[in-house]
Amino acid sequence: MARSHPSDVLVLDTDAVVHARFSRGKTNPRLVQAKAYRIGAGTFETGIVTPQLANEGALTETLRRLRNETGRWDKASLLLPDSWFRINIVDVPSLPAAESEALDVVRWSLKRTLPIAPELLRVTYSVLSRSGAGARVLALSAIDATLSTLERVIGAAGIDIVLIEPLGLNIWNAITVREADTAADRLFLYVRDTDFTTAVFRGGQPLFIRSRNLSGARSVEQEIRLSANYLRDALSVDTFANCYVAGRGGTAVHDTLSSEFNTPVRAISLRDFVEDAPADTYGLDAELTACSGVFTG
Repeated sequence: MARSHPSDVLVLDTDAVVHARFSRGKTNPRLVQAKAYRIGAGTFETGIVTPQLANEGALTETLRRLRNETGRWDKASLLLPDSWFRINIVDVPSLPAAESEALDVVRWSLKRTLPIAPELLRVTYSVLSRSGAGARVLALSAIDATLSTLERVIGAAGIDIVLIEPLGLNIWNAITVREADTAADRLFLYVRDTDFTTAVFRGGQPLFIRSRNLSGARSVEQEIRLSANYLRDALSVDTFANCYVAGRGGTAVHDTLSSEFNTPVRAISLRDFVEDAPADTYGLDAELTACSGVFTG
């Protein structure tokens, strides 16, 4: 557990909260506890970018049950679905040295890509590369009102949130920290019932990241083919050294990726990222792998 974060991680979605507790292991973290707690229907409502918490009482009741079962603890990291964020790779012509001024520059650079006022967003960023006064940055943004409400409600339950990040990026953290340095192109896909994330990395640098909602109009396989066409045209990438699939993959998804990119496909399995894990973690491999990624940065 390289990063100095609390040993407890929460994964929140519109229908459930997953709690995971880790301890140090010899090479990988040990997963000590893991359980999903259902949230009542209607707790969240669809919003622009980030859903809105519509029923605070329902979330509070779920957190009360969670705390009663998991003992005394008071700090946690919080992971949210990628689709609750906008993840952008942005070129800015000038990035001031002062943190507050640099954040304003990044925030306003997002104005042309998002359908809402930038002042409504909570934005964080990391510098990918610099060129003179300019820089390429990875920017994460979400509706600040929702994040603030979550912090308040979870805080009222006795849990201080020290970190809020997307699930998919932390799955990638868990993957890449265990691999040798490389300059090769790699593809990452995180598939859920309602959305999926596609990311391309050249070495350690992200070239492309996009999270899209799934609809009944097209299957996941059809969406992958559309994404493959876009990546070939936009990035001139025909194949990858490796392709990683987390979440709801399955044979059809793997076969589609393999045929589109002529690349080996690896399914993400929790047991590759933790030393020990409870037996009853079925269906949570992606989420719990992301939780282990919190400690790798």
